[in-house]
Amino acid sequence: MDRYKVPAHEAVGKLTVKGSKFISHIFPVSSKEEAESRYEAIKKRYYDATHNCFAYRIDAQTYRYSDDGEPSGTAGRPIFQVLEGSELFEALCVVTRYFGGTKLGTGGLIRAYSEAAKEALKQLKIKEKIRTRIVELKIDYANEQHVYRLLSQFEGKTLQSDYSNGVSIQVELPWSAAESFLNKLTDLTHGQYELIKISGN
Repeated sequence: MDRYKVPAHEAVGKLTVKGSKFISHIFPVSSKEEAESRYEAIKKRYYDATHNCFAYRIDAQTYRYSDDGEPSGTAGRPIFQVLEGSELFEALCVVTRYFGGTKLGTGGLIRAYSEAAKEALKQLKIKEKIRTRIVELKIDYANEQHVYRLLSQFEGKTLQSDYSNGVSIQVELPWSAAESFLNKLTDLTHGQYELIKISGN
């Protein structure tokens, strides 16, 4: 999918269950490195907490979660499932727990961490991003018009152009449209262009 949901800002939620206090944070993060750096900062901020459990989801292949000392499967995965259920990407959720003296049991922990993550989610504004690819190509003046006509057709835009040696153009297109754009350009120009580079975010 070209469009996906991300946090628009940081959000905080709070929950108390049988004396245990849960503080949840959701952060927008664009990479695994940023997510783990944010998590380390939270751990330092709440250094006296019993647990700092987390989950992050950058894209479909890049995600991680941790129980941080809670029984296996009772914290990190429930937090992750909240992010997944909300279809959020580029998001980190950290749930900090201060033990209140009463054990919650496996089921109780799963519910508590899930509900704590949802409390932060309630405060969160979500925005849409478009996954794109950047295409750089060289083309002659006679075929330049085809590029701009196709950009309009495939919801793309020109990022920059250079006329010093033929026409060098850098364009941005929705991820799923890039291949179709190039195939159509090949048909219209009979392959009379040079693909310099194609990259994506």
